[in-house]
Amino acid sequence: MPRMAYDDAHIIILTGKDRVRFLDGLSSNKIDFQDNQVISTCILSNKAKILGQLHLFNLNEMLVGITITDDFVKLVDYLNMKILGQDVGINDVTKLNYVDLIFDEEISNVEISSKDGCTIVTIEGKYQFEMYSTKLERRPCNTNLEAFNEWRIKHIIPWYGFEISSKKNPYQCGLNSQVHENKGCFTGQEILTRMRTRGKGIYLLTCMENDSLKPDEASTHGKAKSLVLKRGQ
Repeated sequence: MPRMAYDDAHIIILTGKDRVRFLDGLSSNKIDFQDNQVISTCILSNKAKILGQLHLFNLNEMLVGITITDDFVKLVDYLNMKILGQDVGINDVTKLNYVDLIFDEEISNVEISSKDGCTIVTIEGKYQFEMYSTKLERRPCNTNLEAFNEWRIKHIIPWYGFEISSKKNPYQCGLNSQVHENKGCFTGQEILTRMRTRGKGIYLLTCMENDSLKPDEASTHGKAKSLVLKRGQ
């Protein structure tokens, strides 16, 4: 099974009785957990730009987020600024844990599991993050970013540093599934609702043969095919 060290990820832990309500007020997706569920979402600025993508799950009465962002310090500062007297604590435990990325056709559909001191988090049944203490020996990694990108192209999966960045909103980079259309108010909601209502500025992530691409059209380049963000109406 392909395994890649993913040191660009950060891990935050939220504690306090208001932790879920707090994140739901900032999150583009609805934070309403079922048992052993992972919720993928974005934290947005007032202009609906992506401050960070979070893969959230409950663990031992804590809310854990595997966090991917252009600027982790900026994201954490933003979250702390929004607490405003709520019972919420935010802790960065990135340095205490390794994060490995697993991708394969045979990924388990179990969203959260534990094995041999490792927490395994499955994202949409497509790939997994494995988190484990830096006190343990790092597991051997047998692949690299190029191989992962070829797999992403095949499965049409957007990624930070390619399709996703702090210069875009979720509808501009293929993260439509991480915007809940019927939840309550959240930062950046008005802009996204206006885009959706007018049907303008929304992009579709597609896979195309390299021979059919224009120069600089691809967001992720592959050997034979690439990912391309195509603007809608």
